[in-house]
Amino acid sequence: ISVILDRTQLLDDFSFTFSGCAGLTGNIPTGLFENNTQATTFSRTFEFCSGLTGSIPTNIFTNNINVTEFFGVFSGCSGLTGNIPQGLFSTNTKADTLGKVFENCSSLTGNITTELFANNKEVTSFWKTFSGCSGLTGSIPTGFFDNNTLSQDFSFVFYNCSSLTGTIPSNLFTKNTESLSFGRSFEGCT
Repeated sequence: ISVILDRTQLLDDFSFTFSGCAGLTGNIPTGLFENNTQATTFSRTFEFCSGLTGSIPTNIFTNNINVTEFFGVFSGCSGLTGNIPQGLFSTNTKADTLGKVFENCSSLTGNITTELFANNKEVTSFWKTFSGCSGLTGSIPTGFFDNNTLSQDFSFVFYNCSSLTGTIPSNLFTKNTESLSFGRSFEGCT
């Protein structure tokens, strides 16, 4: 796969590239998109790739600084394991859509770090971002959404994250004055 993408440096749209490829197995190659510097969207790229295993590579999107959309990029990847890399989207400062990014990634484990979306100040939607991530543990970090002041939708953001523990930070949404929806944000967080 990575050899094919190396020769397509000018591609800007990776929407649905491997979507529904449940038969793909193994790890996502670390440098899969490193040469695709013109990429603007990774919407649903690995959606429903339930056979993928291992951790999400920390630097998979590092060189893709023009990306605006990550909607559902790993949605339904129930075989992915390990922690969500804290700097996964740190260079993607133009990203405005992070809805459903990890939806139903039930085998991802560990804590969510404060830095995960710290550089994504243009995001307008966190709809279902962690919905169904039943393996995530620990508390939701204080100040987690402080830099995401443009977001208008937090509905279902932690829906069915049944292994999260601790208290909900009292200031979690203090700076999100543009938000219009928080519906079912914590439903199923047992």
